[in-house]
Amino acid sequence: MIRKGLSTSIIRANISKIDQLPDFDHYELTFFKFEDIEKILDFLTKKRASFGVHAPFVYRYAQIHPQPTSLDPYLRRDTFEKNLECVNLAKRINADYVVIHFPNAEQKENWLSIYDQVVSEFSSFSQENFQVRIENVYGNNYFHSANDFKDFLEKTKLKMCLDIGHLLIDSEIYGFDHIKFVEELEPYIAEFHIYYADKINYVKCHHKAWEEERKFLQLLELIREMKADFVLEPSPECLEDFEKLLEYIGSL
Repeated sequence: MIRKGLSTSIIRANISKIDQLPDFDHYELTFFKFEDIEKILDFLTKKRASFGVHAPFVYRYAQIHPQPTSLDPYLRRDTFEKNLECVNLAKRINADYVVIHFPNAEQKENWLSIYDQVVSEFSSFSQENFQVRIENVYGNNYFHSANDFKDFLEKTKLKMCLDIGHLLIDSEIYGFDHIKFVEELEPYIAEFHIYYADKINYVKCHHKAWEEERKFLQLLELIREMKADFVLEPSPECLEDFEKLLEYIGSL
C-alpha cells in the first residue's frame, strides 16, 4: 500500500506547532524531545495516522550529524548506539519503521577499510517484524553510486529511503545519471523523501518545497508509479510553491 506522508521537519519538530500540521494519514517524526512523546502520540491518535521515525528522534549524536562511517571509533560507536536506542524506542511506541542516514555526509576520506565492520553493525538492525530504512546522504567521495547502495542493502537486508534532494546534489557533484540511479535501486526502495535541492539552494534554503527544474520534475514523474511511501520533507523557511508539492502527492 502506498502511503502519502509529511515530515515534521516542516515545523522543525516544534511541539508547540504540532496541531498546525496539515492533515495527512501518515507522518514522519523528526528531532523532538523526550518530554514531547506523549503529546506526539496523542496527536497521532486524534489524526488516526500511521507514523515512522527519523533517527535519532529524541536522542542526540555526539556531533550534530550522524557519523556511521567515521574513522573515529568513538563517533561511529556513538552513532550506532543512538540509532539502536531510536530503533528500540520506535518499536515500543508502535512506529512502522525508522529512517537512518547513511553513510557520513560530505566525507572525503577513504573509509572503506572499515566497510565490513559497518555492514556488521547495520546488519544488527535487520529484524523480521520491524523495518529500518537507510537514507542516502550526499557528498561521500567513496560511497555514492547505485551499486554502492545495492551492495550495502543486500548485505544488511535493510530497505532504502531515497531522498530526492540528496540524490540531486550527488548527481550534481559526481556527474551520474539520476534516473538510472533510481531505476537500479527500485527493488530496494521503501520510501521517498520529496523536496528540491541543489548545491546552492541546500546552503541557502536547505529543503526547498518546489522548483521548476528538469531533473527534479523527471524524478517526480519517474517515481509516481512506484510502490513506496511518499513523504514530503520541506523546510519551513522554503515553502514557496508548497501547494505544488501537495498537488503532486495528491495526484498519486
